[in-house]
Amino acid sequence: MNSAEKTVCLLKILAQKPYVYGVTELSAKIGCGKSGTFKLLSVLVKEGLAAQTPNHKYTLGIAAYLLGKTYEDEVGVAKFAKPYLARLRDLSGENAALGMMVNEHPTIIYREESRQMVRVSSIVGTRRPFYAGAVGKTLGAYEDEAVLRRHLVEEPLERFTAHTLTSPAAILADLAQIRRQGYAVSDGELSDDIIGFGAPVRDASGHVWAAVCIDAPKMRVDALKRERCIFLVQEFARQMSEDSGAAFEQTDRPTTQTLV
Repeated sequence: MNSAEKTVCLLKILAQKPYVYGVTELSAKIGCGKSGTFKLLSVLVKEGLAAQTPNHKYTLGIAAYLLGKTYEDEVGVAKFAKPYLARLRDLSGENAALGMMVNEHPTIIYREESRQMVRVSSIVGTRRPFYAGAVGKTLGAYEDEAVLRRHLVEEPLERFTAHTLTSPAAILADLAQIRRQGYAVSDGELSDDIIGFGAPVRDASGHVWAAVCIDAPKMRVDALKRERCIFLVQEFARQMSEDSGAAFEQTDRPTTQTLV
């Protein structure tokens, strides 16, 4: 990697848990000597993209927040998604979220939090497995099968609960069923106490570029609300699919590359 690539890698690492890193750890992660890593970090600190903690470790700086805030408010997909997700949250009474594939991983891009006292906790930028959770399963169902099979071969399949599918054949069958019915339900697969519903958002060509989802505590979801949530995510996904063509020019349409 050249210096520019290493600098970008440093920013990406600082944006991941535990969000605070020492020079030695960062230098090992980017394959650069400690002195070289320190020079790159010094530039990031000078520009406000990184900050040094009192114990001489590094974290993201305020300029990184301002860049992200500008993207969210004025440029990116969140500006388009916000009114839909706010309405979906109000109609369902639960969390509403938008997910996209980032570096082949389902990722929460934007969310509107439920106003209920008891609600599901999640963070924008969190990755989800493609075989558990509404965001992950919806996006996984429409991902290229070769990519899915490679993940099944190369990555461990974590059993989050007794309901998590960890058999490759069962996972592929489940994703195929989601494609046939047009929506996903994740019932206690990431957490025993959470149920999620998701549906695909498409562009004008029919390509799935996002997933719109509802997450709720299972104690609040009876059979009637389950059916309503399935209807709501499908209806909002349909409306967002119709409107996204007009909202984004072809060159500006959200892609995984623009979000990395």
